Amino acid sequence: MTEIDRDILRLLLKRHNLIERMRGSRPRLDASEEKYLREAWQKAVARVSRDADLSGRFFALMQDATFLPRPASPDAGAEGADVTPAGPERRDAFNLAPPRKPVELSLAAPLDCRETRAWLFLAAASGRPVRLVPCLMNDPLVDLLKALNQLGAAATRERDAVVTRAAEPLARPDKVVYVGDDLWNLFLLLAFYVAKPSRVKFLGETGLKLADLSSTRRFLPLLGARFINVIPRSSGLPARLECSGIVPGLVELPRDVPGELGAALLLAASFFEREFTLALGDHPQREDVLALALPVLRGAGIAVTEQGGRVSVQPGAPKIPAEPRLPMDAGLASYLLALTMPLGGTVRLAGAWSEAPEALAARETLLSMGLPLKDSGGEGGSISVTLDAPREAARLSTVPTEALARLSAGLAPLPLALAACAALSGVEADAPAEALEALRCPPALAADFFAAAGLELEDGSLRPSPELERDGGKGFNAPAWNAPSPSWALALALAACARPERCHGFRLGNPGVLTSLYPGFWALYNGLPRPAARQRDEAEAEAPRREHRRIRTATMAVLPPEPEADEW
Repeated sequence: MTEIDRDILRLLLKRHNLIERMRGSRPRLDASEEKYLREAWQKAVARVSRDADLSGRFFALMQDATFLPRPASPDAGAEGADVTPAGPERRDAFNLAPPRKPVELSLAAPLDCRETRAWLFLAAASGRPVRLVPCLMNDPLVDLLKALNQLGAAATRERDAVVTRAAEPLARPDKVVYVGDDLWNLFLLLAFYVAKPSRVKFLGETGLKLADLSSTRRFLPLLGARFINVIPRSSGLPARLECSGIVPGLVELPRDVPGELGAALLLAASFFEREFTLALGDHPQREDVLALALPVLRGAGIAVTEQGGRVSVQPGAPKIPAEPRLPMDAGLASYLLALTMPLGGTVRLAGAWSEAPEALAARETLLSMGLPLKDSGGEGGSISVTLDAPREAARLSTVPTEALARLSAGLAPLPLALAACAALSGVEADAPAEALEALRCPPALAADFFAAAGLELEDGSLRPSPELERDGGKGFNAPAWNAPSPSWALALALAACARPERCHGFRLGNPGVLTSLYPGFWALYNGLPRPAARQRDEAEAEAPRREHRRIRTATMAVLPPEPEADEW
């Protein structure tokens, strides 16, 4: 069986190399070439299976799969050697081995990425100037900025700020728009188009190609729009949106439709021609929708009322503040604060903690697992953690199940990482099945994560694996692990802070998965316990200021006369 799996991988690699040759210097295959390959694949699959995932999702995975470069041969370049050197020298995995010293970290907290993009959308769509700082210049934000500029916005990047200039409000041109790999970007632009007669085609990356947008497709006819998947038997992007512009005054959000689409409709409703009411009813993400949309709408001076789960938005131009005050990203901030659990020390993040349900659940989770948070509150406040020594006790069973259930997918790995830190420190730790179910975390994924951290999960108990406990003088060589999402990469980085002394570190095979969300994290992490960014800021603050002297003289400089130009 393993030999067959290796043969499949070799064939996939061969297919990848052939596609690279077909592509040449172009960024991607032509639409006609990709259509030919897809139709040939679907025809072959139809002979052996009726599985839609095999004919659609598997093909998308094959098209977008990436491989490491071929390792350079030691004989490459030798005289007479019949070896073709290929690619740069590759690194098998990224080693996670921060120093086991108390952390000293003080910085401005990363801002909530979704709310940042909500303000950027309102400002660009209304043509109003705004400055959002400090922003995480990650892929979702940059993708939305490019998409809005493609539609006529005047938005630019300035170091860690996003700035929009005064311009005409966005129209709804019939275009092909690239939205990246984030659902929130897609829903914001989809909601913006839906209120006027228009047609648009949305393109995206692998995540949106494999996303199940079937509930969105069924819901949009209620708004007078039609969402058509371009690829047959596909439920993701690319897709065409055709809008009649006739939006009813009252729409109920079905339970299976993502709450982010409801929030996007509320944000875009100020650009509708008449009052729009969204009935949330008993939608499972009702509180998340309200927490995301209402603060932004009210902060922009848009008339909005909410009663009994019905939110009504009046049309009108938003009044965008020059620099909106945004809360910190609860997910990224929680992982930074949790660094004190295995290392001790102090972490101070300047900013306001979000009042969204998932942010409050993250706070309750950290407190329940023994992290003493201190919130200064008020304007320009901060949240901090100080531990004189590492806190080894962290049991997942002490966290209320309701708090775990309210954690988003990006925060679900956090309590598992803290439990892993406790188990690696040699104290009793647990990850009961009830907690995994509340976190909506598949047991196989949790077991893979714990194995990458040198742990075993059995009957809800966590303990070091025999390889980690065995001290043969060579240390423990952890298996390389590919994190399925940025949050899982953060979780393994956090667990690596509690590794035993004899362990050389944990190995992450795809560190780039986190760079797309938090570009500066690895520089911060590799600089622990005292990141270089803070050292540089302190050095600049302590450096004496140079005074520029103006020298005045009584001599006046006179330019020599210019030679007369020759006449032609």
